[in-house]
Amino acid sequence: MFSAPQTHTAVLPEVSVVSSEAKISGIGRQSTRISARCPVQILCGVAIFCLIGIALGLWLGTTRLGNPDPRDWFNVFYVLFARNEPAGLAIVIAFTGATIIWLARGAPAISLPRLARPGLIIGLIATATLAICAIGTHLVCHNYALTADENMADFQAQIFLRGRVTAEVPAQWRDAVRVIKPTFADYLPATHSWKATYLPVYAAMRAVFQSADLQTLLNPFLAAVTVLALYGAARNIWPKSKTNALVAIGLLVSSSQFLLMSMTAYAMPAHLALNTIWLWLYSRPDRRRFYLAPFVGVLAIGLHQPIVHALFALPFLLRLVWQRRWRPIVIFAVIYFAGCALWFLWREHYQAPSGGGVVSVFKFLNPRMPIIQSMNLLLIIAWASLATPLLAFLGAKQFLKGQPIVQDAILSCALTFVFYFFFYLDQAHGWGYRYFHGALACFVIVAVAGFNRLSILIGERSAQTFVLAGVAMSIFVQLPLRCWQAETFIRPYARTAAVVHAMPQDIVALDARDAWYSADLIRNDPFLEKRPIVVSIFALTPAAIAVLEKAGSVRFITRDDLTRLGMFTTRSNGYARDPFQLGRGK
Repeated sequence: MFSAPQTHTAVLPEVSVVSSEAKISGIGRQSTRISARCPVQILCGVAIFCLIGIALGLWLGTTRLGNPDPRDWFNVFYVLFARNEPAGLAIVIAFTGATIIWLARGAPAISLPRLARPGLIIGLIATATLAICAIGTHLVCHNYALTADENMADFQAQIFLRGRVTAEVPAQWRDAVRVIKPTFADYLPATHSWKATYLPVYAAMRAVFQSADLQTLLNPFLAAVTVLALYGAARNIWPKSKTNALVAIGLLVSSSQFLLMSMTAYAMPAHLALNTIWLWLYSRPDRRRFYLAPFVGVLAIGLHQPIVHALFALPFLLRLVWQRRWRPIVIFAVIYFAGCALWFLWREHYQAPSGGGVVSVFKFLNPRMPIIQSMNLLLIIAWASLATPLLAFLGAKQFLKGQPIVQDAILSCALTFVFYFFFYLDQAHGWGYRYFHGALACFVIVAVAGFNRLSILIGERSAQTFVLAGVAMSIFVQLPLRCWQAETFIRPYARTAAVVHAMPQDIVALDARDAWYSADLIRNDPFLEKRPIVVSIFALTPAAIAVLEKAGSVRFITRDDLTRLGMFTTRSNGYARDPFQLGRGK
């Protein structure tokens, strides 16, 4: 009746045939190879796909698209892929090859101790996750909001801390708004005010932490909350197996995407945290807290962009309709519709006149998206815990035999991924596949179902050994590489921003055409109280020039200054041709 599992439900119908390692080992070495055939085939497919990804990354590095050329303003997705993914995918191939050899040798297992107090261990893991992400916020991300998306959350949080929704632009600056406005800030001419273009809940969260000057701890805290919520959800889904819950946590906390994104100021860790809490509540329909799920869902819709939670939750909500559970259907529908109406009215009331609407980011027949989405799938594989790809494929293969809630998790992952085939934009910046981040909890649940299948094929102890090896290599090999890649990319932007905002002049002016992605350096506090005011000299108007002439002392940042600070200022014409015309938007 319910999509959450009953306590007596078997994981798979074949469990009675080979339910223990003793039975598997008793069959003999030849049978083990036969049982491992499916995992080996999947691993070979993953390795071949990753080899193609490496070749693509190396080729991108020879094109203008894959290089930080100041003449390109929309190619960071390809630059990051070319810089980072050949090495990241090589680690996946190395682990995949080692796993194939291990399976060919009969999947020997190591003896693992029994964990007497898993609840305490999960608490320690959550605390360690918070600590690692908090340290990484400073050491890896330099406590700097790299992208305009990240900056806007703090921009809006400052406005909320003044008890306002919008910040009025002082009269003397209104004719220069275009050259001082941060990216993704909406200017409202009717009230001469501005605000972040996104929905407000994540900014409100940052405002709470910002009030104590602890905003850098928000996403690490949300990462710890996600760990606890996922453990609870996994225990609800598999109430007889603490091992499954521990495997879920191991796969999550060893994911480079999960950890690196939790070091940033992106809204995606909040999406993941609320979605995982929602899943924990939803996975026990026999408890009263089940009916708290739609309230969490309304908050998740209002975090930043509504589509993230909608894609995540839709398969689970359709399950209620399929099961004809009318009482929760009515309750969920009323709460969700009320919440969606609230956020729609919010967006309509504070919509900037130039807002293009949701349709403006769609292109239903985009010939470039198969290539871009293939790259995104490579990012999912390369930034996940190394054991996750095989387990997720095994779990997805069991779709028809799986528990309803696992089926819904598979559909949630698929819907989140397939939806972006209809975008004309890539994700731009991101560590891993950022648009998939809200579905990571479902991805892990699917992988745990795959762990159960692998336990049947090669034995539970061998499956545990595989997961442990993947977690260890992810933490000690993959994660340091990913941290180094992110830090070296962020460093010049953080350094340049610190130098610019420390200058004693009233105005600091720069040309965003001098350095790659330097437009994101145009950042000012929402009330224009702090100095210097950072100005873009690109597309200056006579009215804006008149404003700046009266504003006080000025310092111009030249291309040579930006070069010395480590910004990407080199232009070249010796690039290979891009026959696919990627990165060209519409």
